[in-house]
Amino acid sequence: MSTRSATAVSKQEILGMDTNVEIDLTSKPTLARFAIEDLSPTEWHAEHERVRAELGDEAYLALRQSEINQKSESVLKMIVTGQWKLPPVEGSREADRIGLANGREFRAGVAQGVPEDITKAMYASFGHGVDFEIPEEWLQFEVSAEELEREERQTNEERVQEEEARKLDILEGRLSVRDYGMDCLSSRRDDPNTDKREI
Repeated sequence: MSTRSATAVSKQEILGMDTNVEIDLTSKPTLARFAIEDLSPTEWHAEHERVRAELGDEAYLALRQSEINQKSESVLKMIVTGQWKLPPVEGSREADRIGLANGREFRAGVAQGVPEDITKAMYASFGHGVDFEIPEEWLQFEVSAEELEREERQTNEERVQEEEARKLDILEGRLSVRDYGMDCLSSRRDDPNTDKREI
């Protein structure tokens, strides 16, 4: 996995939803729920096979992704309005990159070999305009354009691979709105206590 620069990840990405979906906060949020969430594993398997055969792959993908987006959107509304609280982030650490003028990126932090005083100066200069003159002693910590291009290509390739894997999971019935638990911040697919219901 390539190193990402110090930019915020949107809540839509965290929830696994389409980042183009607009969030309507004008109405009181309620948790979306779908009939397939009440099916036993056996019932769900049969329903999945039936609907996929009836709709075809493209329409089936659109249906299940729409359900996931609606569920994720309802959770995001509840988080934004304060009805639900995000769980604490474990293992958080300082970013190892900082973006400065003209789209240039620099390594930051002692772990990256950057002296603490230079790192502090970098953060203090954050937000300065394109006319900001980069101090000469910072240049050795600049990430080269070639490395940034390589990381961008890798990130794009990984994103495509993840999207293809996600589509396959949906088509195979391994991923649906059923797999989003009450926290809805991560899939319940790996939870050994998930979906023990039977007919």
